[in-house]
Amino acid sequence: MTLGVAEASDLTAIAALERGAFAHAAWSERAWAEELSAGNRRVWVYRDAAGALCGVATFALAGDVVDLLRVIVAPDARGRGLGRSLVRAGLVWASEVGAERVMLEVDAANAPALALYRGLGFEAIATRTGYYGPGADAVIMSRDVAPADGPGAASGESETEKKVEA
Repeated sequence: MTLGVAEASDLTAIAALERGAFAHAAWSERAWAEELSAGNRRVWVYRDAAGALCGVATFALAGDVVDLLRVIVAPDARGRGLGRSLVRAGLVWASEVGAERVMLEVDAANAPALALYRGLGFEAIATRTGYYGPGADAVIMSRDVAPADGPGAASGESETEKKVEA
C-alpha cells in the first residue's frame, strides 16, 4: 500500500469512498474538489497495490490549528492501520506548517474512531449535542502538536510520503 498526497485526478475515487462511508451525510463531489484545490488543505490517500484508492483523510489549516475534517477507509481495507497512518500523516503535516494543535469532531457512537483518536493522544474537550442530527452527538477532540510529530514521525522515514506494508 502507498500513502501519498491526493491529486485532482483522485476526485472520482474519493467521492466513491465518501458515498460508501457516509451515505446519510456524504460530502458532495464539489466539496471534495474544493478540498483538493484549497491552499490551506492537505488530502492524504492510500492506494492499494493496483493503485486503487482505499483510504482518504483531509486536514485544514486555520491559524495555528489544523482541523481533521474527514477520515475514510474502504470496508475491505479496515483493520490494517490505514486510518491511523492517515491521521499520523496529518499530524506530520500539522507540524510542518507550524500548527500548535489538531482538532476534530467525531460521532459519539463511533467507538472504533474514538479509540483510534485516543490512541493517538487526542482528548475529548466538549460535546456538541445533536451535531449529526437528533440523538447523534459529536465529541470534540484536541491534541497538541509535539516535536515528535515532525517529519519522519509517521513511519520513522524522512519523508511524509512513503510506501508502507499493510
